[in-house]
Order: sequence, then structure tokens, then C-alpha cells
Amino acid sequence: MRRRLFWSMLGIATLALVLVGVFGAVLGQVAVSQETIRQMTREAAAIERLVGNQFLEESGDRITLQRLSVIVRNGELPEDSTLGRRLRTLLATAEQITGGRLVDLGWIDAKRRLHLLLNPTLGEALRFDITTLQDGNDSVVRGRIPGEEDAVLAVAHPMKATRLVIVVFQRATLINGRSFFRVMLIAFGLAALLSAIGARLLARRLSKRGAKLAEAARNLADGDFSARVDLPGDDEVADIARAFNEMADRLEATQSGEREFLMSVGHDLRTPLTTIGGYAEALEEGGLDEASVGRIGGVLSSETGRLRRLIEDLMMLARLDAKEFTLRPESVDVAAHLRGIADTFQQRAADAGLRFLVDVEETGSFETDPDRLAQISGNLIENALRYTPEAGTVTFRVTNKEHSVVLEVVDSGPGIETEDLPRVFDRFFVAHRYRRVRPEGSGLGLSIVHRLVEAMRGTVTVSSGDTGTTFRVELPK
Repeated sequence: MRRRLFWSMLGIATLALVLVGVFGAVLGQVAVSQETIRQMTREAAAIERLVGNQFLEESGDRITLQRLSVIVRNGELPEDSTLGRRLRTLLATAEQITGGRLVDLGWIDAKRRLHLLLNPTLGEALRFDITTLQDGNDSVVRGRIPGEEDAVLAVAHPMKATRLVIVVFQRATLINGRSFFRVMLIAFGLAALLSAIGARLLARRLSKRGAKLAEAARNLADGDFSARVDLPGDDEVADIARAFNEMADRLEATQSGEREFLMSVGHDLRTPLTTIGGYAEALEEGGLDEASVGRIGGVLSSETGRLRRLIEDLMMLARLDAKEFTLRPESVDVAAHLRGIADTFQQRAADAGLRFLVDVEETGSFETDPDRLAQISGNLIENALRYTPEAGTVTFRVTNKEHSVVLEVVDSGPGIETEDLPRVFDRFFVAHRYRRVRPEGSGLGLSIVHRLVEAMRGTVTVSSGDTGTTFRVELPK
């Protein structure tokens, strides 16, 4: 993986540097070329003024530009003549003005060809736009002279009222493909070298961080739920490390919860089994009168029922956790159904010395699972009856809303401490935390209620004060 990361980063970095270099070189070449053309255009215009000042009027040895144009076009300018020497001296002066660029004087013949005075071969090789020149505009040419390596950039500037043309040449490697390729090859080599060094360092850094993450993952897989990764930063690896730590926190909490769950199940199984075992030994030894045998039978029946409820609740939670249970919705008159469920608890409430109030609004019929609805309401009512002291009151209230039905179970028991409310629906929490109030119950009823309500796309909340607790369930219609 480290090698793949290294070569991937090297390739991407090198390609990026090369592309940036190529585009930068091209853009730079274009900018330099355009600036050079502007400068040469200004120089050609300045040379036009210089020539005009030298040949302004026909007095003494000075002649007009029009006459000079005729002399040049007709070939009446011998190199050893005074006018020829004077003109060449003027052009040499003009070259000094341009900073060393070649300057020549040309004319356009009747066949629309441009002839140059000092560099006739250049005039023949470069193809200026004669129409543009005759219209009084500059013509710019880029080209290569046969037999020469360097490229040529030339600006031809027409002189007003004549057929003369001032030409300024730039003999330079402005557009030399071979030199450009050589420079780019060197740049590519340097880019590859720098990219390799950077990719190597970055790959090593990332691999070290990745190795820490991999080691922590292996420790977690081996059962060390305290394994964490300390990778500061805001890059992707640090994000993965933080996600790993969050996952490890949840796994540790889950593992701790499972340990507590198993200990609680063991305790709740051991208590009735101990009672059953003790009375079974008493029965086995014999010598008990008929009243004692009847009492022992009642205890055994009660403890067996307690074990059965615990096992049934455990199986229900297991199905909920495994997503193996299904809802079977059907059209139900919910108000009538809930009244019937509440009626089954009236005798139990009376036996416990409690008042059990039922207030159910008419809800009409809608699609829901009647069995799961019975489990939810039954568990909440049973929980309230179990934790309400004698002479207390338990109220079962059903409120009909436009899009939902609200079930509330209110008791007048000792209440739940504020810090315990977030854990009310944890398995065994209420049973163990408040065992001194009511020792009976599997401790799983509220957990089952919470999971069933979620499965039915509803919500369940709990509120409690110094006295009394209210469980509120809202289920959609």
C-alpha cells in the first residue's frame, strides 16, 4: 500500500508540475512576445520620425521622402554614393535606438512585393501582409529563415505618403522548439525529483499514521476495548482516527452494557432458582404438614412464573435486537382495545390496594398492530402498579389527536431521580436501581416498550418529580 501511495502521489505531483510548467511557459512566451511586438511597433514609429527629419525638404543635400522613395524603388542608390552612405548611417543609428535590433528600409513594388535595402534575403523569406501595409497599418510576421536556426520576429511599419516601409527585426529564440523542449525536459526532471522527495516524505508520514490506526484496530479486534488512536490534525487520516475512537467508545460501552446485562440476568435467574431449590429440598426431606406444602406450592408457582416472564422478555429483546420480529398491522378500534387491556389490571390494582383510573378518548379505527399495542400499554401499567405504594393511584389516559394517539401512564409512586431519567429504558436499570421499592419484575419491560415504540415509528418519554412518574407514548395513526 505504501508503494502504491508513493507512486500515485509521485505521478499526480509530477503531472501537475509539468502541466503548470507548460502552461506557465506558454503563457509567459505569449506575454513576452506581445510586449516585444508592442515595443518594436513603437520603435518603428520613432525611426519613421527620424528618417522624416533627415529627408524633410529638398535643399542642399536634403531631399523629400517622396524623392527618396523613388530613388530606392528605381535602384538609383549606389552603395558608395553619398546618399547611400548617409542612409546606411541613419539605419545604423536607428539600430542603436532599438537596442541592437536589426532595422531596414524597404519598398513595395508594383507586384505587391516587399524589398529590403540591407537584408534582401529576409524580405524574400518573410511574407508580410502587403494589403495591411498599403492600408497604413503595421504587419507582424513570425518565421524562420531557411538555413538558420533562430526564429525571427519582424514588424513592418509603412511610412506615410510613401511606399517606403520601416522594418524592425528581432533575431532571437523566441519560438525555438528545440530549446523549449530542452528546457521542459530539464524542468520535468527537476519536477519528478522534487515530487519523488515530497511523495516519499508524505507517504512515510501517512503510512506512520496509518500504522498507528491499524495497530489500534488489531488491538480492538483482539478484545482490547480501551484501544484508542491519538492522531491530531484536520486531514482525512485524523478524521478516520476520530471516527475509530468514537466507534471504540461505543463498542466499549456496548461491551460494558452486555457485561452488566449478563450479570443482571444471572442475578435475576439465581434468585428464583435459589428459592425453588430450597423449597424443593424441603419437599424432598418430607415431614411437612398439608398447610406448609400448600404454601410451598404457591411460592414455587410464583417463582416459576417469574422465571417464565424473565425468559419471555429475554426472548422478545433478542428478537428485537436481531430484527426478527415483524409488525402485523390491522384495522383496530384502538380506544376499545385499550379499554379492554386496562380492565385486565383492575383486579390486580384492587388486590394491591391501589386506585386504577382509566380515561380513554374515542379514537376510531386505524391500522396498527394490536398485539404490540397491548405489550406497550400492559408493560407500562404493570410497571406503574409495581412501583406505586399501597393507597396510591395509577392513571391510564388515552388522548386522540389528528394524526396520532397519545398513551399516558401516571403513578403516584416515589418518582425517579433526575439523573436516572436518561437511563430509565436501559435493561435492568430501574429494577436494580429501585429494587428496594419493588423487588419484583424482570427489569426488561421498559426496554421492550422503548424498542416496540421505535419499531412502530412512535416516541416514548418519561418525566418525574419528587412524587409520581409519567410515561408518555405517542404513536402515529
